[in-house]
Amino acid sequence: YQIIGYKWLRSLAEYNLGGILADDMGLGKTLQSIVYIKSIKDLDEDEKFLVVCPSSLVYNWKDEIETFAPDLNSTIIIGSPEERENIIKTDIDTDVWITSYPLIRRDYQLYEDINFNTVFIDEAQNIKNPNSMNSKSVKLLNCKHRFAITGTPIENTLTELWSIFDFIMPDYLSNHNKFTKEIEKPILKGDEDALDDLNKRIQPFVLRRMKQDVLKELPDKI
Repeated sequence: YQIIGYKWLRSLAEYNLGGILADDMGLGKTLQSIVYIKSIKDLDEDEKFLVVCPSSLVYNWKDEIETFAPDLNSTIIIGSPEERENIIKTDIDTDVWITSYPLIRRDYQLYEDINFNTVFIDEAQNIKNPNSMNSKSVKLLNCKHRFAITGTPIENTLTELWSIFDFIMPDYLSNHNKFTKEIEKPILKGDEDALDDLNKRIQPFVLRRMKQDVLKELPDKI
């Protein structure tokens, strides 16, 4: 199933589409993303990647990269504002930069002249509010491909799903006002046709496997 996930990411990128990798917790979303990065770096060593994740996960990402793709150079964007700016402006050798949502909010202007191959946003529910600085800052990044990683693409409202899609494929689900009027509100009122239409539109771009379906021998993760 991880091979399928990796191929799904590559296929979407091949057609300049984005996606949400929404596998259940513990199924290796990070690993599938790292294999995707490694496969592209093997084809073009000049490509650069960015991972945006919660502060608690930046060292986990670096550790996973060093474990599963040790020939990839990864750097955590951290330190004082001056130190972060120095990394972003002078570090040309790193393959994967890793930063956090709190720092991308402060540093997004420093990325204006950088074109990434792919930007991954981990725990993508952090941009569920389209008006938040988390959301606005990652949507300003320049890149060829965009992927979101989250086990919970919807926590409360369909606007959260719209906001993530607005990152991976802007305008695919129309602007927010039109989405709310034509999709979200009708669904809340029980419109089955609107729900069916939304499901058909998003299904190719959301990959979700549950633990009980692919790895029955794994114990529950607590």
